[in-house]
Amino acid sequence: MKKALLAVSFGTTHMDAEASCIRPVEAALRTAFPDREVRRGWTSRMIVKRLRARGVEADTESEALERLRGEGCDDIAVVSTHIIPGQEYDRLLETAGSLPVSEPLLANDDDLRWMADLLHGIAQEESRTLLVMGHGTEHRANAVYSALRGLLADDVKLACVEGDLGLDGILDDLEAVPGRRLTLMPLMLVAGDHAKNDLAGDEDSWKTTLQARGFDIALRLEGLGALPAVQQRFVEKARKVVSRPTHE
Repeated sequence: MKKALLAVSFGTTHMDAEASCIRPVEAALRTAFPDREVRRGWTSRMIVKRLRARGVEADTESEALERLRGEGCDDIAVVSTHIIPGQEYDRLLETAGSLPVSEPLLANDDDLRWMADLLHGIAQEESRTLLVMGHGTEHRANAVYSALRGLLADDVKLACVEGDLGLDGILDDLEAVPGRRLTLMPLMLVAGDHAKNDLAGDEDSWKTTLQARGFDIALRLEGLGALPAVQQRFVEKARKVVSRPTHE
């Protein structure tokens, strides 16, 4: 019996972010499940199209599943590496059908408390207030970011690049940050386009906006997938579904 794990993310066109944030998650899954082949799929059609235009092989999640089935794999579990149960996760569930699918990183209250503790630890490492950039969405799952905000320690702030929790809404609150010292970090699987441009770019970014207001800005441009604690969290979530029976 051929067994597989299909690790599915939104994807990225930034190969440095793919190497530092996605491959380590897949490596952790391979270590944890040595009896299963680990494959990948992207839910973003736009990213898959751009990668193929560069000559880079990339499968959507549906194509990756079709490929595995075509190879005779009859035991497949799907691992979501999405951050919230939003539109991309909904797409994954629809594609997977009756196959077992793990929860995204921030799926319940325990996940939110865990993340709040993790971010507080990073803020302490930085010896600065940590400002994290969530993606944000018009999907109902945007409520995850609001719930996480309510659990954060005083030395962690959260805003989103999209949706209704933007940076403008917390600028006045940031004036109380000790020493006006902030470290900026993406609350995303990868440090890709949003992190490099919207968060840390030299034009019209969070960095330049805050510097113009007199803040001392440091950057921590690593995606969550680069953190061993996050890699292991995805492994734990995968363990909850790998033992479930698979029905074609």
